[in-house]
Amino acid sequence: MESHKFADIFPMIEGEELEQLKSDIKEQGLLQPIILYEGKILDGRNRNKACEQLGIKPEFKNYEGNKPLEFVISENLKRRHLTASQRAVIAVDIMPMLEEEARKRRKDTEGRPSKLVVNLPPVNKKAMENKSSTQAGKLANVGEKYVRDIKKLRDEGRKNNIEEIRSGKKTLQDIKKEDRLIKIKKQREDLDKTILEKPTGEFDVIVIDPPWKYDGDKYKEQEDGLPAYCPNGFRGSAPYITMSLEEIKNINLPAKEDCVLWLWTTNTFLPDCYPLLKEWGFELKSMVTWDKEHIGTGRWLRSQTEHCLLAIKGTPFFNNTKWSTLIKEKRTTHSTKPEIFYKMVDEICAGRKLDYFARKKRKGWDVYGDEI
Repeated sequence: MESHKFADIFPMIEGEELEQLKSDIKEQGLLQPIILYEGKILDGRNRNKACEQLGIKPEFKNYEGNKPLEFVISENLKRRHLTASQRAVIAVDIMPMLEEEARKRRKDTEGRPSKLVVNLPPVNKKAMENKSSTQAGKLANVGEKYVRDIKKLRDEGRKNNIEEIRSGKKTLQDIKKEDRLIKIKKQREDLDKTILEKPTGEFDVIVIDPPWKYDGDKYKEQEDGLPAYCPNGFRGSAPYITMSLEEIKNINLPAKEDCVLWLWTTNTFLPDCYPLLKEWGFELKSMVTWDKEHIGTGRWLRSQTEHCLLAIKGTPFFNNTKWSTLIKEKRTTHSTKPEIFYKMVDEICAGRKLDYFARKKRKGWDVYGDEI
């Protein structure tokens, strides 16, 4: 018997799971009838398949409600052990159905006698899509971020990845992790082909934001070099090439005999900064804490701050009359430092300035980094 399109949203069970269902039906009998809607199987495709293979005639019953889509989703989510990634695929599958239902309701409203018609605004396709995305996420019991990420895969035409997630072979995190490793591999290949123009001469002021390596260096469970992917850089991952502590230590900073160094670090790497400064020949003087005005995630405490160590060698120019150890500015993209920090450095320090591992060009500064 043909299955209804609403039922096809969920993947069929197979292998050991199907054999367990057959064994249960053979021993207990069919405890739940197969539900039909519009002459097709709405709920019970796996039970019907098991009965066919066992040679048992199943019991059929017609669906009597008026929300068949919601019924299918509710029934399957109750008895299926689906991952959040699989539920997100289901949410994306039902989005067009929800939009179709919305269009039908609108058409019915517009077809009523004029005295009963409310003046409806023009159809906004994007707004309808956003609404259906939210509704689909709620029905499938999954966050909107998951839904958006699966939709992005669909829009990119990555059907194979979506089917891997639907079947439970992979999760969304697995796909993102693979994407990240491919991106990093390409970055490394591109960098191997390119000779980066290193800063020439020496500098009075250096800001450095090392690409700290969490996997292996800090989280030994990730020594395989395959860190858990997170596009926002949370939970010990980074969406760019990282360096080990030994590699960072071996950086030869182009510093003058009298130089101010601003070293950015996260909470995790604070203890590693002190021997690092000594290795580079700098003396720690103070530390600035950046309040990102946005609470993130973390392994122990949820992160809202980042730190920049102030160190010097020799007797550099330094003139500060107003700046404290706290700066506040809302965070933007991962690893991007606040503009207020550079304003502070420009006001306090003088001379030739270098932004090492910079993310963008900056007026009055020399910059060095693979993204520039």
